[in-house]
Amino acid sequence: MGHIRPLVALAFFAAALPVTAQAQGKHPAQSAITTHEKDSLDIKASPELQKSLEELSEAVQALALRIANDPQLRAAALQVATGLVNTAQHVVAENSSVIEEALKTAAERIASAETKRKAQTKRP
Repeated sequence: MGHIRPLVALAFFAAALPVTAQAQGKHPAQSAITTHEKDSLDIKASPELQKSLEELSEAVQALALRIANDPQLRAAALQVATGLVNTAQHVVAENSSVIEEALKTAAERIASAETKRKAQTKRP
């Protein structure tokens, strides 16, 4: 029972690594992104945060390699990940009406804000 938490963490990281790699491949490097809109923010990570993120990345990579090379860990991580997916499916199914309403409200707010923005830009 004491191995459940580490296995959940392992499964999470094992499942997140491919998604993170895909997301990084699809987006340009942070230094290449330039935006000139009024409502944008320029956020820079502090050196301490950057160092922590690099250490976390190294730890996750080492963990993923351990999972990949150890059949028992891989099987346990897969079992935990399957349980997480099943739980997520149940949560989404049980809350689909709430999620749908939240998405509808968000879409209405976005449409309203866009209409206001367009009206403001048309004024001389």
